[in-house]
Amino acid sequence: MSARILAVANRKGGTAKTTTVVNLAAALAARGLRVLLVDLDTQGHTGLGFGVRAASGEPTVHDLYRGTGAVDLRDAIRVTNVPQVDILPADRGFSGPDGAVAPLGLATALKPLAASYAITLIDTAPTADALLINALASAHHVLVPTQLHHLAVDGVGQFARSYFHVATTLNPDLRGLSIMPVQVDLRITMQREALQRLEARFGRERLLPGIRSDIALAEAFGREMPLKYFKPRSRAIQDYDVLCSHVMEKVFAI
Repeated sequence: MSARILAVANRKGGTAKTTTVVNLAAALAARGLRVLLVDLDTQGHTGLGFGVRAASGEPTVHDLYRGTGAVDLRDAIRVTNVPQVDILPADRGFSGPDGAVAPLGLATALKPLAASYAITLIDTAPTADALLINALASAHHVLVPTQLHHLAVDGVGQFARSYFHVATTLNPDLRGLSIMPVQVDLRITMQREALQRLEARFGRERLLPGIRSDIALAEAFGREMPLKYFKPRSRAIQDYDVLCSHVMEKVFAI
């Protein structure tokens, strides 16, 4: 399999992007894939999900945006507490780029790392800023976690416009968009209606199996580890394993 880059993104906050990155990475690694995580969200929660924090002055992925010249991201890679998973951590004190951001800056910086990893997962902040465009311009496929309510469906539609803009102007290799419902409970009428709206708007082929609500997902962050290593019998583990199969099918088929 050739190396692939998957951006996990949504312009709306609170859609479990980081939870998905952490637990999907663990599932991919369990299948023998070497995984690189890129924590573009300055909250740095992807790193916390693996017990990794960048101390002040240590290299991070956000060094790309400081306007200090060429940056070799290999200097920022940190191993995690999960075999096969490495991370480019965030700078939790980063306040924004110094000057204009080259749209293909991250894509260019990731190229030297491609041979070392089967897949790279990019965690993005809930914005439409230049760093999100950098992530989309780097990716082969985008995974959009979303809650199942009507405003969230509208948010996916807004994000899709950014996706198609980048795919048609900056990144011809960006060929896939998948939507993943989270906190799923289809006993709720609103959720069923929202799922039908997503299917009607984006097509059934773009909808992936969802992740059910599971408090253990939040508890695992308190232990700074993916859920697989905290409560391996949790129902969300089953859901992320199914998700992993679908992601591998879609991303590596490109």
